[in-house]
Amino acid sequence: MLHTIFKLRTFHTILTRNTIPLIQNRSFSYKRRIQRYFNDGINLQQQTIEINSTERIRRCIFYKDVDLFSFYKTTCPRVRTLGDALQEGCIASKDGPCIGTVQSAGKTSVLQWLTYSKVTERSQYIGSYLWSKTKPTPMKVKVAILSSNRPEYLFVEQGCYMYGLVVISLYTTYDAATILKVLQRTQADILVIDNLERVKSFENELLSNDILKEIIVLDDTNSLNKKIRSISSIYNSMKSTDICQRPYVDPESIATYILTSGTTGEPKIAMLSHENLLATAKGHLIRLNQANIKKPVTDRHCSFLPMAHIYERFILLQGLLTGTQIVFCPTPEQLPTYLSIVKPTQASVVPRVLNKVYDAIMAEVNKSTMKRFLVQQALRENPSFLSQIAFRKVKHLFGDQVKAMITGAAPITPDVMHFFRIALDIPIMEGYGQTESAGAGTSTHPVDMSYGTIGSPVPTVEIKLIDVPGTNYRSENNQGEVCIRGPTVFKGYYGDEAKTRETVDADGWLHTGDIGEWTNTGALRIIDRTKHIFKLSQGKYIAPERLEDVYIRSRWVAQIFVDGLSSKETIVAIVIPDEEYTRKTYKSDRSFADLCKDNKLKEIIAADLNQLAEKYRLKPYETLTNIHLHPELFSQNNGLLTVTLKTRRTNARNHFQSIIKSLYEDSPVQKQ
Repeated sequence: MLHTIFKLRTFHTILTRNTIPLIQNRSFSYKRRIQRYFNDGINLQQQTIEINSTERIRRCIFYKDVDLFSFYKTTCPRVRTLGDALQEGCIASKDGPCIGTVQSAGKTSVLQWLTYSKVTERSQYIGSYLWSKTKPTPMKVKVAILSSNRPEYLFVEQGCYMYGLVVISLYTTYDAATILKVLQRTQADILVIDNLERVKSFENELLSNDILKEIIVLDDTNSLNKKIRSISSIYNSMKSTDICQRPYVDPESIATYILTSGTTGEPKIAMLSHENLLATAKGHLIRLNQANIKKPVTDRHCSFLPMAHIYERFILLQGLLTGTQIVFCPTPEQLPTYLSIVKPTQASVVPRVLNKVYDAIMAEVNKSTMKRFLVQQALRENPSFLSQIAFRKVKHLFGDQVKAMITGAAPITPDVMHFFRIALDIPIMEGYGQTESAGAGTSTHPVDMSYGTIGSPVPTVEIKLIDVPGTNYRSENNQGEVCIRGPTVFKGYYGDEAKTRETVDADGWLHTGDIGEWTNTGALRIIDRTKHIFKLSQGKYIAPERLEDVYIRSRWVAQIFVDGLSSKETIVAIVIPDEEYTRKTYKSDRSFADLCKDNKLKEIIAADLNQLAEKYRLKPYETLTNIHLHPELFSQNNGLLTVTLKTRRTNARNHFQSIIKSLYEDSPVQKQ
């Protein structure tokens, strides 16, 4: 999905147009400027402190003595449940602009705004309708939403929260079988879709579902079926007297079901309460406010990450709490246009987006010795006027007004992080969390210029590392599985008590499945996933995702799956070459499938991967001894990617089992 956001041609003129005018050099470096304006007071040499020496529990040093379960409630104290967020935003913004839509005005596009009070009203209308339609038992009715990002999605979601209805978030990339299965498992009462085309292939199955009371379409529709109704017809049929009084909603009651990515099997349905999500959002606001990242830095947000994902959910929530202006970008392809119109002041991105921008820019830069020299000079720690000139179009890509950025959901490499810090000249923070912790975990401090870590625990969690059986990861060595405890920890998996008990222990610790390491500065570093680590015959442990993060930096590689056999001493990989780069560099008019059988191409790519292994100082047993070139990209359709674009490792291992075995039987690829 996200790989289509930016077209390569966008970047081809970044450093080629116009002469370079002489402008005054900045008086202090990026690092000093960030320290001046965004210093939260953290001691960068002691970011965390051990509050329990027996279990080795750590917290951010700022919050070593607070009560995790009540401290955050001093932020936005009027907000008890998610249904209170819009009213809080109304007060914070003085009933200012809340939701904007892009409208054409001749040859130009303008933003038209709905105020916070108007958005509150629309949410109350749809919430009241759903409340009346379902005649609910409080906190039991479930409303599934299957839609791209748009204002009406927010109206329905907030309406559900106001009246105690449970929201089920479905990714638009799900196939028909998955959607029907989730609706059946959760016994959803209402399905909300953006358009009927979305469910055309399985519309009859939906209409014959007796549990499903109604299908609400966000677009206008002419359907004559009584079970299908447009949201506009609902609004047109209601008047102010139809708004129901809000029922009491328990903050600990379930607010939403969110499906996990399912890298090791079928997606699980995580149940999150109002309190879970509020604890995450309020905790992040405490951290941001302490670093002076607040209005006007947070004035405007362009939402493009899926609203079904926990990351975008809590970013939107903390925006509503502070009166942020929000515009929804409906498709990734429209993002460059939307950024130029919306001009967001804050940005929440995933590394995949930044990687695409970075790779496209550097591919163009490396064509010219002069361009490469200019960029290298501009990326110095004490940047000269060159950075303002060289990178002004990078800033333009994000709308020219971005003042702070947070990246999460996957690791970001040091070179990409450094590039955007200097190019955008703004604080860029990296966050870590997961669905089961309502997105809360750790985040970096703006003044921390190190790379490869994910910062200290946010105000609403504490973290400990525990021994990983069968490995050398020991808590006494500051390594182990990351466990999180606090008010953000979810309520369990829907319909799966056994898995819930396996994930959250009796003391309330969420076992994340991630392997972490405390650095000597007290920051956390993620090494890999416990379920993905495997052991070689000589006893060495392999963390495949960490190695994939290294090897994916090859321009020849679009995707890579590192694996190995426990009876062998080395590792191998399935490599999907980058077709565009391969055809441009390795001249051939053969089909891509035939190219992937070319031994010479295989040797070239293997040699490039070996150079990366040397550059990043990988151990000999972490260096690939053989690879297989595969012509088909991993995708959701072939079952090898999750909806969040992570590799389904179990499926991949089963799919390529015979090939992986054969790579050990074949002669090792020759190094060039």
